[in-house]
Amino acid sequence: MHRRYVVCTQNHPPTLDQGQKTMTTKTLFALMAVVLASACTTTEKMNWVGVGGSKADGNVVLGIDVAPKMGVTETEVEWDVNQANAEAARRCQNWGYADAEVFSEQFPVQKRCFPQGMSPCWSKTYRVFYQCIGEKK
Repeated sequence: MHRRYVVCTQNHPPTLDQGQKTMTTKTLFALMAVVLASACTTTEKMNWVGVGGSKADGNVVLGIDVAPKMGVTETEVEWDVNQANAEAARRCQNWGYADAEVFSEQFPVQKRCFPQGMSPCWSKTYRVFYQCIGEKK
């Protein structure tokens, strides 16, 4: 009875010299910095636009829809309340009313979040409701 032995040699990866280790460490830190920077919250200034309403009922709905971003970033929104008030007034005046008045003191009135992955509010919508006021012309 003959036994066969197979001798395996292990291939070890070449070792890195000190300069290569330093370069690899710098590259790793740079990559980590890019990943962390992309995970931060971003802020965008957005304008209110008409998304609904009724001429017969004299109401206007303005909205901001925040689209999702790639990665785990969450977009914070900045807006101008005066821009929203002017847009609602313009829409009401186009229907023959004198002006528009927001339904509530809280602005915006409605916010809906749509979670995705680690973000509790990856994409979102904001809505504010106005009543057209004044004599209809």
